[in-house]
Amino acid sequence: MNTISSSGYDTSKRPPATPSESVHLAIATVPMQSWEQPYDPAAALKHGTIFPSLNLPFYVTGGDL
Repeated sequence: MNTISSSGYDTSKRPPATPSESVHLAIATVPMQSWEQPYDPAAALKHGTIFPSLNLPFYVTGGDL
C-alpha cells in the first residue's frame, strides 16, 4: 500500500521509525567506583561532590578571556 503524504512523499518507501531487534542504539558502560571515605557535608558542598576522587578541576575552554 502506497501512502502519499501531503508533501507528495511516498511514506511506504522509508524505513520504519522504530529500530528492529537487530539494531543497538547505544551501549552504556559505567566503571565501578571503589568505596572511599566521603567528605563531611560542608566540604562536600564546597567541592560539589561527596567523594574526594571525583573532585576534579574544571577547565573553561574556548573564547578569549
